[in-house]
Amino acid sequence: MSDHVPAPYILDAGVLAEIARGDADLIGLVLDYDRIGQPLVISALTAAGALLDAPGEEASALLSGLTAFEHVQVAALDGVEQAALLAQMIQRTGVDPWDAHVAALALMATCPILTLDRSRWERTAAGLDDPLYFIEIADPGE
Repeated sequence: MSDHVPAPYILDAGVLAEIARGDADLIGLVLDYDRIGQPLVISALTAAGALLDAPGEEASALLSGLTAFEHVQVAALDGVEQAALLAQMIQRTGVDPWDAHVAALALMATCPILTLDRSRWERTAAGLDDPLYFIEIADPGE
């Protein structure tokens, strides 16, 4: 058996908001990724942004439940240096703090962003020197 650990996927605010609304397909996708050992990262700031879009105790509980999965990790800001880098990202891209945190994490770790809206990240990437990688989740209903 291989000890190879794949690069994590970083969940964006759109994905987290839909999970917070109880989207069974996305919850199932995260569960499937966890089962196969695919690491996933949730920015704490992005969880806050998602909960602004999908407020409520049930939404909060659904996002909190993701942290029980073995291969899901929450990324927080760690100190003033990271806060300064985040501020620079916001200035360069003009995006919300939670999207800037996702972009910063993706750039630092060279990890793809898991999103429902590829165009959102194409616009963000246009303001950066280094490329952003993203994976758009297809809507099975389309």
